[in-house]
Amino acid sequence: MRIRRSIAAAAAGLTALGVTVVTAPVASAAPALPDGFVVLDLPSGQQPGELTDAAYLPDGSVLTTGKSGSVRWTSAGGQSNEVASIPVYTGGSLGLTSIAVAPDYATSRTLYTARALTVGSGDRVFRVSKWQAQGADSPTALIDESVVLEFSANSDTRGIQDLAVDPTGKAIWIAVGDNATDGTVDTFALRALDPNQPTGKILRVDPSGLGVADNPFYDPTERASWRSRNYLSGLRDPRVALDPRGGVVVTDTGRTAPHEVNIAFPGQSAKWPCWEGNSQTPGYQALPGCAGITNTAPRFEIGQSAGGTVSGAIRYSGESYPETYRERHFVADKGAGTLSTFRFNSSAESVNSPAVFASALGSPVSITTAPNGDIVLADADSSALRRLSYRPGNKAPLADFTTTIDPATRTVSFDASLSTDPDFDHLTYQWDFGDGGTGSGRTVRHAYDTADVTTATLTVKDLHGVVSSSSQTITPGMAGPTVTLIPPPEGTVFSSQETVALTAESDDPVDGPITVSWTAEKRRCPADSSCTVTLVRTGTGSPFKFDFPEETDSSVVITGTVTNGRNVVAKARYVAQPRLVRLTVVGNHPAQITVEPGRSANRLVTAGAPLKLSAPHTALDGAGFRRWADSFGTNTHREIRMPAGELTLRADYLSPIEKRYSEDSALRTTLGAVVGREVIESPGSWQAYANGRLYRTWQTGVTAVYGRIHDKYIALGAHAFLGAPTVDEFPGKVGNGRFSHFAGGPTTGAGTIYWTPDSGAAVIYGPIREKWVETGSEAGVLGHPTTDQAATPDGVGRYSHFVNSSIYWTAETGAHFVLGAIREKWKALGWERYFGYPTTDESVTPDGVGRYNHFSQVGSIYWTPSTGAYEVHGWIRERWAAVGWENGLGYPTTDETWTPNGAGKYNHFRKGNEEHSIYWRFGTSTAFDVRGAIRNRWRQLGWETSYLGFPTSGEYDVPGGKRSDFQNGYIVFTAATGAVVDRRY
Repeated sequence: MRIRRSIAAAAAGLTALGVTVVTAPVASAAPALPDGFVVLDLPSGQQPGELTDAAYLPDGSVLTTGKSGSVRWTSAGGQSNEVASIPVYTGGSLGLTSIAVAPDYATSRTLYTARALTVGSGDRVFRVSKWQAQGADSPTALIDESVVLEFSANSDTRGIQDLAVDPTGKAIWIAVGDNATDGTVDTFALRALDPNQPTGKILRVDPSGLGVADNPFYDPTERASWRSRNYLSGLRDPRVALDPRGGVVVTDTGRTAPHEVNIAFPGQSAKWPCWEGNSQTPGYQALPGCAGITNTAPRFEIGQSAGGTVSGAIRYSGESYPETYRERHFVADKGAGTLSTFRFNSSAESVNSPAVFASALGSPVSITTAPNGDIVLADADSSALRRLSYRPGNKAPLADFTTTIDPATRTVSFDASLSTDPDFDHLTYQWDFGDGGTGSGRTVRHAYDTADVTTATLTVKDLHGVVSSSSQTITPGMAGPTVTLIPPPEGTVFSSQETVALTAESDDPVDGPITVSWTAEKRRCPADSSCTVTLVRTGTGSPFKFDFPEETDSSVVITGTVTNGRNVVAKARYVAQPRLVRLTVVGNHPAQITVEPGRSANRLVTAGAPLKLSAPHTALDGAGFRRWADSFGTNTHREIRMPAGELTLRADYLSPIEKRYSEDSALRTTLGAVVGREVIESPGSWQAYANGRLYRTWQTGVTAVYGRIHDKYIALGAHAFLGAPTVDEFPGKVGNGRFSHFAGGPTTGAGTIYWTPDSGAAVIYGPIREKWVETGSEAGVLGHPTTDQAATPDGVGRYSHFVNSSIYWTAETGAHFVLGAIREKWKALGWERYFGYPTTDESVTPDGVGRYNHFSQVGSIYWTPSTGAYEVHGWIRERWAAVGWENGLGYPTTDETWTPNGAGKYNHFRKGNEEHSIYWRFGTSTAFDVRGAIRNRWRQLGWETSYLGFPTSGEYDVPGGKRSDFQNGYIVFTAATGAVVDRRY
């Protein structure tokens, strides 16, 4: 459930790979592991189901927490004692949930806990406490509790989930869940988005609980405010890990979507509860509090199981695992019982996607590292600490011992304290005293029956069963030699290349003083890794001198040995410790800056040691390296020699936005001063200024929006609605307009905001914009937009008006433009309410004389310079189309009009010098054309009010001429004479 690491290490990680099976001593099913890996279980002493977290102490022992308030200490050999039982509230998933150890625990004895408890009249609260561990070696009690922070609980789920302490000890990272009620849409979860609330956050405070000065929202006048303490928002069920190379890794348990893995950037938000993964959260997405919230896509997603809980991530920093796992992050899933791995580089780019590394691991509730860097899981099912160790990478222990002989009783005291294990494993000790007797334990006494010279052998064995032996000659009846080292004064520490000098005194009851043989071995033990021993110097006689090594992470073990004439050995040992000073190398953007090959640049190093610093060219958030702040050097690599006092260095980075702003003086003047922090949101990032914004995406680089276009953009919802700008603001192609194009939001498609002094700023997007661009944009026939794109009154379509033109769109008709006189006629008719939506753009008629638009309600508007614009629709339009549109009867010269008696409708048409009409009678489904001379006679008779009534046929051929039929008669035209005759039937 927590993210933890050994005290000497710095955490951060997750990942996964292949699978083979090895049997572990605890758990209901054998874990499935890659070849060569084994699980080594250490009992925590917590009751099954109670274990919640674990933290290693400097000596390799472990503190664990139980949900019900138990804090237990377990030695490296498995002995467990309860240190404290802390009052807690255990409703739901709450209780004692996390423990963290201060980096200076060896001297300060400071540790921190997170828990829920009841106060006053039973009110539930969450509390982070600072404690002092009592006891000289192993802790025996927790005393002097001081409250770091405390706040009220809303529910019995997802409270304070995790703690981590900065390597300097000056900052505590606190992962707080949203504390919302499960099984419902709880608006309390929206507090995760609010920097002024504690829930759903990564908080960062000093040991007294106040906000840290470089927190993103820090206010020196309100250091105790939640805003000053806030580092990251928008989380549901987070765990936090500090990557020793730089950066903060945050995992978050999904509700229904996959779990998230993010790199925490100051002041940002992961957008829970409005978003989960890359999707809007069902139930929450419609809440007003989620309106306009744009997602911040997770860096990685890992598979989610039903009821699963991602219980932390940590980076593997050791050297015993195969090369393929070096620098990977490991993440544990409690519900799935799995451990997965992934890897990202110093630019936060994925190198290896998440994949399952091991399964059937029980219910891991916390992940940490053993002192040698091995991944360790706290398994709630078995209450064991499950260490994943790579057997072929294990280093053999080194057996060595000293003896003290009491010749009067022939009793020899054996002490194996000189024996070591490079992996910090617990060792077992077996003794063969050479006389048939045996023993076990680090120190033993053995009484010999005779004074015969013999050989005693010590065999030590590590957790993998690897053994090492050492033998010495024993003379039970005669005292052996003695050697006493005379080291520098107690507390002396050494800088790099400083001279270390020792003398020694020796004696032997037979041989007298004996020349001392010396060995000096450098023992280099990087944090979260095994030790390497190399020979520095050998010598004989006294004094023994050498220069302290330049490598950091190193001490020197000096052994003085004397051997008498009977081949009996005496040894004494002194460890020369380095003078350690704090090196802090930071970036003004989160960056993985390292010293030497891949090691943390924020740690204690040896004074005087030469150091090679390396800053990545690109920070984790995409910012580019600019220079070293102290020297103004622009090379990402530099070499320094560590001074005698603390040293803080800073690598300065510029995000692409910062770089453009700093380098473009004209743009700086236009945008004005910076407002707030750069915000990382899909699909990139943006920065607000007094008069505009800069946006950066991978696709378009850095673009600016400002002035009136910026004001319109913000009013619309900015990038949440219209996406990021794809170009800077540009002058229009004609006139004095200006415009910006935008990538498009979730519902808009690509967009444009166009501004002119007369019409102001107007937005168009999607298919309407596409149609506008197709026509040549503002330089085309439509001109620039004069209104925002809007919904039509019937809710079916959308439209934008332009200079003397419009584009209308529906899902059925698509987008089409209407302009000039045709648009004015359509407007006069009531827009789409009467005639429907345009189904064509304004088009030129085949004869090249006129222009027209067709509309969805079976209507058309036609225009010519001589006739103007008139509409034709329904049965009359159908007849007109049947006789050849304007090629048949010419162009309409009237709108469709009711006859005076209200019995029908008509349109008049003109083709050349001839007049024609189409009439439709109410109650029929056909309209008929009346043409030329026949139409003139019918007009003279009084149209449909004449005795003939309405036409019942179109004009058709008869011998010698044409004829049209009517309700009560007909009219015949004779071509040869031009005679026109009307008759009754």
